[in-house]
Amino acid sequence: MIVALPVLGVVRWVKTAENATDYSLQNTIKQVLYLPTTRTEKYKAKQAIDTFFVRAGDLCSAGLVLAGTHLFMLEVRGFAVATMALGAIWLVLSLLLGRRFRELVPSQPRGG
Repeated sequence: MIVALPVLGVVRWVKTAENATDYSLQNTIKQVLYLPTTRTEKYKAKQAIDTFFVRAGDLCSAGLVLAGTHLFMLEVRGFAVATMALGAIWLVLSLLLGRRFRELVPSQPRGG
């Protein structure tokens, strides 16, 4: 039991660093998505996303867990497979969004 205490401290610091990095990258990337929009579009979209879509995503996440445990009787393996499938879908949508972003934002010539 005494050996576990230093390990828990390391795990705590590593998890804190992971969460901070994830939060920082996620916010930066989310702000980049607003670059091709006008000022008015940006502030209207940010309000809608921050107030409705984030909360709706949280609700859908909770609904998926509820449905997975009660309707589909999924165990850990079932949730892992469902998570991988949703991750693959998310990756495809991200790639499509990145392609669309490159179409909307003209590339800048590199300074020299």
